[in-house]
Amino acid sequence: EGPEHVMGPLSARSALFAYWRGLAICAAGGKYSRLCSALPHLTPQERLCIYSLALHLRLFGDGHYRSGTFQNDLAKNLRNVALPATGVPLSVFCSCRPLALLFAWLLLPLAALVAAVRRPSSGGGSLGGAFASSLLSDWSWFHYWRLNCVLASYHALATSDPGYGLEDKQLFLAACERQGVAASPSLSDRAIVVKHRNEEGGLGLHTFRNAAHGGDWILQPALSNAPSIAKLLPPVAPLSTLRLVTASRASLHQRPAEASSLDEGGVEVLSACFRAGRAGASTDHSCVMFDVDVATGDIRRGTTSAHWYQLGLARARPCPLFSEGHTVEVHPDCGAPVCGEVIPDMASIASLVREAHRKLMPGVPLVGWDVAITAEAGVCLLEANLSCNFFRASFDERVYFAFAEALLGRLEGKAGRC
Repeated sequence: EGPEHVMGPLSARSALFAYWRGLAICAAGGKYSRLCSALPHLTPQERLCIYSLALHLRLFGDGHYRSGTFQNDLAKNLRNVALPATGVPLSVFCSCRPLALLFAWLLLPLAALVAAVRRPSSGGGSLGGAFASSLLSDWSWFHYWRLNCVLASYHALATSDPGYGLEDKQLFLAACERQGVAASPSLSDRAIVVKHRNEEGGLGLHTFRNAAHGGDWILQPALSNAPSIAKLLPPVAPLSTLRLVTASRASLHQRPAEASSLDEGGVEVLSACFRAGRAGASTDHSCVMFDVDVATGDIRRGTTSAHWYQLGLARARPCPLFSEGHTVEVHPDCGAPVCGEVIPDMASIASLVREAHRKLMPGVPLVGWDVAITAEAGVCLLEANLSCNFFRASFDERVYFAFAEALLGRLEGKAGRC
C-alpha cells in the first residue's frame, strides 16, 4: 500500500501535472495499479478522481448494461445536469470522444481554477492550494455519483453479472416477489384503459399494456406517505422516499452468490437520506435532501443540488456556484420541522435493503434503494438503482474509497488496494 501525501499538500503545478499524467496513462489503457505506481504521493481519493475520468474516456464506446453504450448512458443521464452557473448541459460533451477528452483535459481544470478563485479558503487560503483541492479532492455529490456509475459500468462489462438485469423495473418487482422481498404492489390486469370524462369519438382514451404481460407499462396503485412521513411535508407533496446505498463485499469474490450465502453480513449500509418532496411536485426528485443516521433514524439537516440543474443562460446567471451545505432544518414549503425528527424503525429498513442486496444481486457492488414508508403497503422497495447517487447523504469516505480500490483490484486482477 503506497504512502499518502508523503510530499505534503499539492501545489497547483504538481496537481495539474499529476492530473494530466494520470489521465494520459489510464485513458490509454493503464490499470489502476499503474496509476498508483506512477503517482504514489496521491491519496486514494485523488487517484480515484483521475481514474474515474479516465474510465469515462476508455469505456466511451463500449457496451452498457442498460443503454446500449456507455456514451448513450452518459448523454441520457447528463442532459439535465450542468456545471453550476454555466447553463450548458453536460450531455453536450458526450456527443463524441474528442469533445469528452477536451472536457476532461482542459475544461475541468479551468472549472477548478474558477472554483479556486471564488473559494480560495478550500485550499487553506492559497490560490494554488485551492486549485489543487478543487481539481482532485474537493468532491461534490457529482464526483461520487459519476464514480459509482463508471464502477457499475466497468464491473458489468467485465463480469456480465445477472444482477444488472434488475435495473429493469418489471424484472426487479418479479424478483422481489420470488424472493419474498417487500416491494411496491402492482396490478395483474393485462391492460388498463384510461379515458377523459368529457371527451367523445375515441378521443382522450389511452390503453396501457401491463409489462407483466409483455407490455411496456408497470401498472400500480398510487401510494401515499404514511402519517409519520406526511407530517414532515406540505399537504400536496409527492410520495417522499428514503435513499439507502448498500455495498456488497460478495462482489469482490469470483463467485459472489456463493460468498453471499456464506456471509450474510457481507452487505453494508453506507448511507441514508430522506428526500422531502416539494409542494406540487409529481415526484420527490424535486426535494430537499435530509441526511439520516443509518443506525438511529435521526434526521439531520438538509440541502439541495438544484444549482446543478439550471439549464440555459437565463437560469444559470443567478445560480450560485456552490451549495451552502446542510443548513435546512424545516421544510421550505410549509415550515414543518424535519431536522430532529426520527424515521420510524430504521433498523428494519436497513435490514430490508441488506436482505434485498444479498438475495437479489449480491454480485453488484453498490445499489441505491428507493424505500417508501406508505399508508397502504407499509415499508416497501420502489426500485433499485445500480448507478447510484448518494443524494448528499453522509458516509464514511475511507470505507467507500477502500471498497472502490478493492473492486478495481478484483476487476483488474490485483488483490486488495494498491
